[in-house]
Amino acid sequence: MKITRVWATPVRPPAHYTEHASWLSESLIANPMSIYPRYKDRRSSWNARWGHEILVRVETDEGLVGIGGTAPAPARMMVEDHLAHLLVGENPTNTERLWDQMYRASLPYGRKGLPIMAISAVDIALWDLLGKARGVPVYELLGGKLQDRLPVYATGNEVAWYQQFGFTRFKLAMPYGPIDGRAGIAGNIALVERVRETVGLDAEIMLDCYMAWDLEFSLRMAEELRPYQPRWIEECLPPDDYEGYAELTRRVEGMAVATGEHEYTRWGFQELLSRHCCHIVQPDLSWCGGISEARKIAAMASARNVSMIPHAGGLQPWGIHWLAAQSTVPWAEYVVVANRVDGELRSLYPFLRGVPLPVDGYLTPTDQPGLGIEVDTEWLAE
Repeated sequence: MKITRVWATPVRPPAHYTEHASWLSESLIANPMSIYPRYKDRRSSWNARWGHEILVRVETDEGLVGIGGTAPAPARMMVEDHLAHLLVGENPTNTERLWDQMYRASLPYGRKGLPIMAISAVDIALWDLLGKARGVPVYELLGGKLQDRLPVYATGNEVAWYQQFGFTRFKLAMPYGPIDGRAGIAGNIALVERVRETVGLDAEIMLDCYMAWDLEFSLRMAEELRPYQPRWIEECLPPDDYEGYAELTRRVEGMAVATGEHEYTRWGFQELLSRHCCHIVQPDLSWCGGISEARKIAAMASARNVSMIPHAGGLQPWGIHWLAAQSTVPWAEYVVVANRVDGELRSLYPFLRGVPLPVDGYLTPTDQPGLGIEVDTEWLAE
């Protein structure tokens, strides 16, 4: 079996499709740009405007097509004008060698960010292709399914609505940061207090700070919020502040420190782990290097007794397969991208058929070959 084509296609909604803008981009959430009043209120005000994300596909001479992704629009050039010619003619089952070649070839402009997202999408497509070729779900290729159902936590602040879907674990998006001073501290406390009253003492609460805080503010917030028993405090500092994370992890009491959503490859996570920067690492499989690299990161974390809970793992069909085969991953994250007005949960990938949705706070991996997904071609811009 040989690879005959690698291509990346923009994904755009068909004319009849409508959805409400998600709270993720349109509500007040502390973020790295919160220090600038012009960009404080909505992440959409400063997000990149480079067009629709791309879906990567890898085709073979036997007619099989692997699906991978997604990646930001600029990654299309990297996939089609660089990575593709490294892959065409190769055996797609050689996932380790192909990953290494893509990484080495992209070193002059890569190592982090968009190039690794491009490699991640291709790597995921190769694993989907391998599962289809062997007629087994991807989780079997990763060692077999350890859990029939994955416990899931909901990310978002509409917790009373999430409870209607059976969620008992909740991660809150903190609205305020250091620029808001004492009023911001009071606002964050009010949110957590309100949620704790809503969900009760038996529910788990986590706090997502999205790279918006500094060390002093993080330590102060951790101390103020201890009475509400949060499970962890997440991504308080910019991702390159390894010294700050190490100090926070050393000094914080009553809760764990989590980070890694915006880290890349095993080398980036080696920095986090060797410097003792957190208690929980959170790679995103679409960003960190794909399934192949997530396996290495998990092994490194396991050797240090550090938990691994991938960012958005419960949203991603590839993430669900990877999670099902892990022994050191306690939960899956499900970011509720829908709003209460939508009335129901919806997939982050409406252009993919077969993506599981949570039921009563759990996800069940598909047992179909590969990732068990198909592309709705009505969404493809080609």
